[in-house]
Amino acid sequence: MKMTDLPFKAIMRNVHAYVLLIDRDFKVLYTNYYDITGEEKLDEPKRVGDLLRCNNALSAKGGCGTHALCSLCPIRATIERAYRTQQNFTDLDAILNIHGVDGQRVECETQVSGECIEIDGRDCMVITVHDITHLKHIEAELKKAREKAENANRSKSAFLANMSHEIRTPLNAIIGFSELLGSATTEEEKTQYFEIVQNNNEMLQQLISDILDLSKIEAGTWGFTFSDVNLNQMMLDLGQQFRMRLNEQGSAVQVICEVSQEGYVMHVDRNRLTQVIVNFMTNAIKFTEEGSITLGYTTNEDGFHFYVKDTGSGIPNDKQADIFNRFVKLEHEKKGTGLGLSICQTIIQKLGGKIGVHSELGKGSMFWFTLPWKPEVGTLGA
Repeated sequence: MKMTDLPFKAIMRNVHAYVLLIDRDFKVLYTNYYDITGEEKLDEPKRVGDLLRCNNALSAKGGCGTHALCSLCPIRATIERAYRTQQNFTDLDAILNIHGVDGQRVECETQVSGECIEIDGRDCMVITVHDITHLKHIEAELKKAREKAENANRSKSAFLANMSHEIRTPLNAIIGFSELLGSATTEEEKTQYFEIVQNNNEMLQQLISDILDLSKIEAGTWGFTFSDVNLNQMMLDLGQQFRMRLNEQGSAVQVICEVSQEGYVMHVDRNRLTQVIVNFMTNAIKFTEEGSITLGYTTNEDGFHFYVKDTGSGIPNDKQADIFNRFVKLEHEKKGTGLGLSICQTIIQKLGGKIGVHSELGKGSMFWFTLPWKPEVGTLGA
């Protein structure tokens, strides 16, 4: 059967590799390269480096074999050794400028194999070149997926360990002081124990709420319910709610509410939006003993900018980058789970916004987030 026979040509045209028959001078006697790529075949045979567009061959006036670096070419060296020893080689990794999977000539990762043969009494070699760029990309993606799964497993273990500790702490306090409450003999003792039980009960309820939110986030079942929300009314209601809370605590901290004269109505999940602002306000109260806490919002061409700023203790610069991570607590003696800000970040990101903090130690903090004019629920990192 001749190489020009139709069945052979059809096979060579559809095989997923470039096949080259070369002589000892690296000249290409036959190849399916032109059948696969559709390039015009020249009358004068090319050498291997010229056909596969080796960078050195392209930059040398005489082409393949004439560049100063050709003596260091791993493909040339391997072919020379195979001829000399009459031993075949397989899967030699090489970077070549060939037609990629999309039909464009690009730099590709390839594997080159060669087998020595004799034709009409002269040494020749059949070279096969496989483009493995796509396989390398898949391999890299699989590696990333494996690392992601391993990190997720480690995070899950750390999460369970943290939750075990965080749940036991308020639960033990509730059980212990409930028993003491039953045996207290004075009203002062009863009041003190009751306040401790109540505080730890609130902490436990918040922790369970945060855990439920996190479990829904991880499971992808966290729902949003959109409605038209009067932002001025919502902010004024929240301001009044926190004024009452501070008055009950006997605090002299002022709550200032800054709203827009336009009276904007936003189509958003009111509960999630309120959840973020309440978390900001609750944190501000924890760390502000005097002065004021201001909540409000402004608008710009991109959408809404919400903020809560206080005159409290502020956050050290080296802690600000981690403030939205899970289980981060600036002061462990303060109430809280260390999960609230992480959940807030998820809410804002899923609504297509951004979240952040500006703070100066000893002068206060401003937590802020932005939302587009028409928030829509998206995937994280989108």
